[in-house]
Amino acid sequence: MKPAYEFEAEIKKNPDMDAAYVEIPFDVKAAFGKGRVLVHATFDGEPYDGQLVKMATPCHIIGPRKDIRSKIGKQPGDLVHVTLKERSASKPDYTTVDEYIAGYGGEARSRMEKLRALILDCSPDITEKISWGMATFVLNGNLVHFSGQKRHLGFYPTPSAVAAFAEQLGEYGHSKGAVQFPYDRPMPYDLIRKMVLFRVREQSGK
Repeated sequence: MKPAYEFEAEIKKNPDMDAAYVEIPFDVKAAFGKGRVLVHATFDGEPYDGQLVKMATPCHIIGPRKDIRSKIGKQPGDLVHVTLKERSASKPDYTTVDEYIAGYGGEARSRMEKLRALILDCSPDITEKISWGMATFVLNGNLVHFSGQKRHLGFYPTPSAVAAFAEQLGEYGHSKGAVQFPYDRPMPYDLIRKMVLFRVREQSGK
């Protein structure tokens, strides 16, 4: 599996244009073996395909677009939770959710299979696909995503769901649009079902 990285970073303003960026807090060339890297990224759970580059900066950066900053409610000076995974320029790593899950083993795969079944059981109208390099579930637009990380399963139910269940998520690492479920702790499937059903109601109202 290609390595995945997660970190908190401050959004910084580009002084020369209406744009912003975050700095990558590790040696990109040492990590990936090259100086320009295509990645699947998320900013507070909002997915984005971009690249790690140097733009007259002391380290590599990646820029959350203005529309993404608007969606997550973040501006320069705010902290954002970032995930990165290298992507292929020619084709996605996976074309189906079956292939995505099959790329994992052990506890990660078992949890993905259960989570996938739970999500699909929440409405007969939910479909699935690979989007932004993650398992993505669709109902009148993107409903929720999940992705395998090194030590946890990343669950991305959008900022509205995280906000609605923030008190119940207190013991799990979470940011505005993402939740971390560590592999060494039980998965709160009842809570996850409530979050998915919350999103189903939101999307069904569109």
